[in-house]
Parts: sequence; C-alpha cells; structure tokens
Amino acid sequence: MPLSFLTEINKGGSKMQFTVSYELANFILYTLGAALIVVVIITVININRFIKRLDKLVEKNEENINRTMGTVPEIVKNVNDVTNGVKQGVDRIGDTVDAVESSICDTILTVTEGAEGLLDFVGIVGEILKVILKIFPIGKKK
Repeated sequence: MPLSFLTEINKGGSKMQFTVSYELANFILYTLGAALIVVVIITVININRFIKRLDKLVEKNEENINRTMGTVPEIVKNVNDVTNGVKQGVDRIGDTVDAVESSICDTILTVTEGAEGLLDFVGIVGEILKVILKIFPIGKKK
C-alpha cells in the first residue's frame, strides 16, 4: 500500500497529490540511518585520536605536571597570605581614615570655637573702646 501526501498550492488554489511507495520510504529511512551510523563512527574515531594525543601529551609532560602539582599547596598558601595582608592593610587604612576624619572634625570644632572666641574678644574690645571714647572725647571741644 503506497503512502499518499496531499498538498495545497496557495497561488492557484489547486491541490497536488503525490504518492511514495513503502519500498522507497524504507530505502530513504535506511539510507539516513546508515549515514547517521557513518557520522557516529567518524566522531568516535576522532575522539579516540584526540584521547591518544592527550595521553601522549600527559606522558611527555608528566614530570612538569607532578612538579607543578607539588607547588600548588605553596602557591595557595602564598595567595592566602597575600589576601590576608591586603585585608589587614585595608583595615588599617580604614582605621587611619577614621582617625584622620576624627582629627579633622576636632580641628574644625576648635577653629570654630577659637573664631567665635576671637569675635567675642574683638566685640568686647570694641565696646571698651566705645566707652573710653565716650568718657574721653577726642577732637571735640566742649
């Protein structure tokens, strides 16, 4: 029994029908399956070649890899030491900034109080001079 497909063509509004036999459909499916198997086999061969190259590379550099693996704990320790040093430095900088901020605020308060005191002193001296000038008029004749 053949497979039948019905298709409509939009432009003319006519319908088109074509038939494919089971033998042809089986042939197409088996051909696609065989092609897929060939692709899978080629991929497995390439992966195998890659693994062989990787194995040769590891064998060739085994001494360097072992030496590097031996130094990794020391490198990690050094990185931890540097990290701790940086953290302590940042903490010290933060403390220093706080101390400088506090010192600047204290200085500003002292200067402000000093300026207010100076202005008070100038005001008092001015009042004293006014009183003295009232008691002893200069340049005015009675």
